[in-house]
Order: sequence, then C-alpha cells, then structure tokens
Amino acid sequence: MICCCIALLITAQGSLADTLWTENTEYYSISVDYPAVALENEAAGERLEEFASGQIQNFKDSFEEYFKDDPLQMEWNLEINFTHEPSPDGMLCIIAWMWSYTGGVHGNSWTRAFVFDLANYSVIGPVELLGGQTEFETFAEEVMVQLNELLMDEGWIEEGASPTAENYHTVFPVPDENGGIAGYTVLFPPYQVECYAYGTVEVYVPAD
Repeated sequence: MICCCIALLITAQGSLADTLWTENTEYYSISVDYPAVALENEAAGERLEEFASGQIQNFKDSFEEYFKDDPLQMEWNLEINFTHEPSPDGMLCIIAWMWSYTGGVHGNSWTRAFVFDLANYSVIGPVELLGGQTEFETFAEEVMVQLNELLMDEGWIEEGASPTAENYHTVFPVPDENGGIAGYTVLFPPYQVECYAYGTVEVYVPAD
C-alpha cells in the first residue's frame, strides 16, 4: 500500500520542484524528500521509492508493536532526505539521510549511498565501486587507520569498520575536475564506530 501511494504521488506530481511526500497522524509524522534528478530518471526514482517504502514499513511496524504500550509516548517521527551529490562521469550519486524518533532520550540517524551506473541504471555496491574485494579491503584498512587517529575505541572501530559490505553501506565517489574519481568518502552513523555524541563520522580516502 505504501509503495502504491508513493508511486501515485510521484506520477501525479508532474513538477520537479514538488518532491516532498508526507504522512501525518495524531501519533506520528513521516516525510520523504526526493531530489529532482530522481524524478527525471525513472529507474533511479523507482529504486529510491522502494528503499523509502521499506524504511516507512519498518517504522510503522515498530510503531504498531511499541507505541501502544506507552500512552505517554511522545510523537514518533521519520524523516528521509535524499541528496544528489556531485558525481563522476557516468554515475549518479544519491545519499539517503535518515532520522527517526521512536521514544527514549533522543532520535537516531543513519545513511545509505546509492551509486547508479548511468549505462544501465544499476546500483554499484561498495566492493564493485572500489574495484573488487582486494581493493575494498585495502580501502577499509586505510579507513580504519584514519579512524584510529580520530577516535578512541579501537574495538568499536574494528567491529564497525572491518571490510564487510554491511559496514560500508555509505561509500560514494568524489569527482575530480575532469569528471574522473578523485577519491571516496565513507559515512558511519552514530554508534557504528563511536558513541552517539560523535554523530556521523566521515572519512575521505584519495583514489591513489
């Protein structure tokens, strides 16, 4: 049902400026903000809709399971903001920035990168993006070196930044002045490599 609603909304928009989808009730609010480029490219737009629908469903499932048990609970919120990042030639890079509040002292945030190959609009995963498993592991090693210089807990870094695709869900290429790849940025959400107070942790590794 959620997928159908979002798809119908986008189909009916007809305007690249009108990219916001919202749902508000007495108990929760949801907003999804798509970039105009996603509405221009049907395949990319469909992939982002699919991802957003999954996040919305997870949020609603949690709401149904937990919210009713606490009548004094504050309003729950889910925000998904897709941003179009500068992209190397032949690629389209979009980052999903998500924040939700589902009770407790504070909300939580997390991210997800979508790197599209414009030749066929397929999504390039982190291992493929970096050139293969060997290159991916070398990249992860450099990221961990930088994290150990920046942060305090080696154990947390070892678990959250070890070379698994699940740990590197937000890796995206940074273009150089000629449209090639100057390097790669990786984002780690709160709690992945350090405590919540550090927020989102960003590491950049030059391509060479």
